[in-house]
Amino acid sequence: MRATLRTLMPLMALTIITDHACAQEARAVHLKHGVFAYWGYNRAQYSTSNIHFTGPGYDFILHDVVADDKPEEVTLSNYLAPRNIWIPQYNYRVGWFLNDRWSFSLGLDHMKYVVRNDQNVRITGSISAERSPKYAGSEETNVKLTADFLRYEHTDGLNLLSIDADHYDPLWRSANGRHALFLTEGACIGPMIPRSDVRLFGVGLNNKFHLAGYGAGLQVGAFAVFFDRLFLRAAVRGGYIELPDVLTTGTSEDRARQCFWFMEEYAVLGVLIGK
Repeated sequence: MRATLRTLMPLMALTIITDHACAQEARAVHLKHGVFAYWGYNRAQYSTSNIHFTGPGYDFILHDVVADDKPEEVTLSNYLAPRNIWIPQYNYRVGWFLNDRWSFSLGLDHMKYVVRNDQNVRITGSISAERSPKYAGSEETNVKLTADFLRYEHTDGLNLLSIDADHYDPLWRSANGRHALFLTEGACIGPMIPRSDVRLFGVGLNNKFHLAGYGAGLQVGAFAVFFDRLFLRAAVRGGYIELPDVLTTGTSEDRARQCFWFMEEYAVLGVLIGK
């Protein structure tokens, strides 16, 4: 009898430990093979940029141009009313968890980019008198970006349509396994499809959406799951944007090109589906 007990006791202990481990595993938040979707809003900052304008009668570069984003005033109407949610700087995305540590997704970051009005910048290149009698010349000088010279913005979207890959490191989970917190790290890349509103020498328009270049970046953030279905995500994304083909005045010969670094902060609310 004692020999039997000595044999059974280790087995019973192993069974209890195994059951406990399985119970802990069952109480963990699982992301594997889940589909997710989210919506939220962003702020963005940009490095200075050299903007190169070309067209009939001109070929010049504006150096170290300063630009800002354009957030809407924070009100319930601006950010929650269905008729207005497309106006602020928004983010939306759908994706899929390969396993509990990796997700892949496709989505849009709708940032806004506005060249600061009335700043003084250095200009190099040439402008013909036929194109602009006031600003004609070919010498390096400084110019003030007044309304009759330039208004330049991507406000119907500095739109980054990106594929993202994100990694998830668990930081905390609740005892019942319905809530959890993760650290996320990831990368993104995709085409830039801005709608550029440009007035050059007083001529221009709000152009159509146009494939103007690409963007790529890295990101880090926090991913909090609630009730095993809802989540909040807050992240910072930094990267590089190259725009070699920006529409300007609306004529096919007139173009601009630029590149710059960006930093974006965003917060989104989402749902986990089908896990």
